[in-house]
Amino acid sequence: MSKLDGINESDFNRLFERAPSVLAKRTPQITDITLDIEKREQALFVVTGKYIELAQASYAIGRLAEVRPYFEQAAPFAFLRGFDPELKTCKIDWTIQEEICIVLLFGNPDLLSQLSTTNWSLPAERIMHQACYAYDKLLIKAGTGQTVTTDELDLAIAEAKATKDKDVQQYIVSLLEGLLAIETADQDMWQSSIVKAIKWHADECQFGELKDMDEFICFNALTLAKLGKDRHHWQCQTDSVYLPLFLID
Repeated sequence: MSKLDGINESDFNRLFERAPSVLAKRTPQITDITLDIEKREQALFVVTGKYIELAQASYAIGRLAEVRPYFEQAAPFAFLRGFDPELKTCKIDWTIQEEICIVLLFGNPDLLSQLSTTNWSLPAERIMHQACYAYDKLLIKAGTGQTVTTDELDLAIAEAKATKDKDVQQYIVSLLEGLLAIETADQDMWQSSIVKAIKWHADECQFGELKDMDEFICFNALTLAKLGKDRHHWQCQTDSVYLPLFLID
């Protein structure tokens, strides 16, 4: 039986059949300095995306033992795609969250150390919402063991609540409140924040922009669950197909 309703293994036959040859061809191109930088960037984008697709598809069809290994293979490429000075693909404050979360969830200690020292930033034209950008930076700090102050979080939450965008108000506020809950050891707020984030993600998958994108996992909520578990030994109680807690056990 498929893990997710309405998903059949045959839906992903082409992905699983073609992925090995795509990865075999594209992976060496990433470090091939004889190629122009655009070709290497494109190869990195494809390889990262392919591993993430394989992980998401494996989860969707219930091949659970294969999910984490694919994500672990994706993590170093996700780091390069998001943060390497030469190879990173242009990102905005929303889309970089996938790279951040995959590194925090599945990266090894060396990768986390590299993320903590990236001093990452975006140019003004790549920032859609200051609150979202603030969340990205605070998530990196919290996830890599750096100090995050409640003043920083309170300021970001106030900015998010004042932003005239429903996705920021419904989703980014919840994520920031989740980080605040972890910093203040408020388990109830942490749990509530995850529930709210999952609800937003589920609604987007069913009715919004994520409907046709096979976004089966809410990486931000899963990262909050992991941070709460790592910091306070909290066990998330949210039961949702979009929150595969076995990945952080």
